Amino acid sequence: MTRTSSRRWLPVAVLALVAGTLLAGTAGARTDVKTATPGPLAGLIKQSKKESGLVFYANAPASNLKVVTDRFKYYHPWIQTTAYDLDNNVIFSKYASEAAQGTRTADLLISSAPNLWVYATRKRYMVNYDPLQLSAFPKFAKQYPGVFIISPDPAIIMYNKLLLRDKVPQSLTQMANDPGTYGKLTGYTVDNLFGYTGIWGYVQKKGWANFEKIGKSRFTAQTGVAGQRSLVSQGAAMAAYLTSPTVRLGIETDPDLSRILGWTYNKDATPLIPRGMGVTAKAASPASAKLFLNWLFTKAGQQAMCDAGFTAFRNNFTPKNCSNTLADVYKKVGQRNVILVPFSQKFVNDYPRFKSRWHGIFG
Repeated sequence: MTRTSSRRWLPVAVLALVAGTLLAGTAGARTDVKTATPGPLAGLIKQSKKESGLVFYANAPASNLKVVTDRFKYYHPWIQTTAYDLDNNVIFSKYASEAAQGTRTADLLISSAPNLWVYATRKRYMVNYDPLQLSAFPKFAKQYPGVFIISPDPAIIMYNKLLLRDKVPQSLTQMANDPGTYGKLTGYTVDNLFGYTGIWGYVQKKGWANFEKIGKSRFTAQTGVAGQRSLVSQGAAMAAYLTSPTVRLGIETDPDLSRILGWTYNKDATPLIPRGMGVTAKAASPASAKLFLNWLFTKAGQQAMCDAGFTAFRNNFTPKNCSNTLADVYKKVGQRNVILVPFSQKFVNDYPRFKSRWHGIFG
């Protein structure tokens, strides 16, 4: 906003003197002084103003992603954003179909399914473009050309504070061994790719024993985090294990939820579910998409991710008034108890075996 100067009382003679001095300085100035060099994103900014806004296909809850996109629009007000909350499989199949038909499709894909990122890379769905500040992050941030982890999401425990009172569950091991307190539990089915990723990561550290102790009689599987939250908040389950950390936003911002629900890290073993993102090869707004990717890897972008209930993980950066960070996971759980699930062929190949064993336990 332009502000009117408060110094209108300045005498005319003084104004004339100042003006004359400025003119004299201009006349005597060197003519070989170079103009300011445009910033490295100047070209993208210019191009983005001719584009039609950003479309996201994402597995992130709409309320969480909106916190991030609203913050992005604060810095880039000319870029409109539209996000669709889709299942992981739909994200990639919908993009593939629309790209083949030449119709408007997503500019950015966001998914927590490592196996589908392996497939997408093989099919060259993403453009090979690196954000400028990528070097400020752990090396695992870049998984493939054009495919980046934007949030290493810890699989957490959500629990009913009213029913458990002063008890805070510490681990899946504790809950499995205490059926008197944790008689009913919920969590993801292995048929959900976030669920499979968390289960796969946990089993690499602790094996299947705790799942077998819980068994079918104590467990109600859900396909999404909303169903788990509903069961726990209504008291149909005491806790949800290996659930999505996106529940943190609602617990922290909704007084009704925060009165009932709490969350904590799973301290015997915490899988990090890699939420990946990339700019699509058929993006209608490629410059806008690259600006978003660049911004997400800045400190401002990391603050937004933390505030939204995702996981900030920029090296040597501490968000203000927010502890949803990878550093906090390492501090509370111990780095040796944390495993990042990789984008790997082994993870892909293990799925049929894991799915069969999980259903053998839980039906």
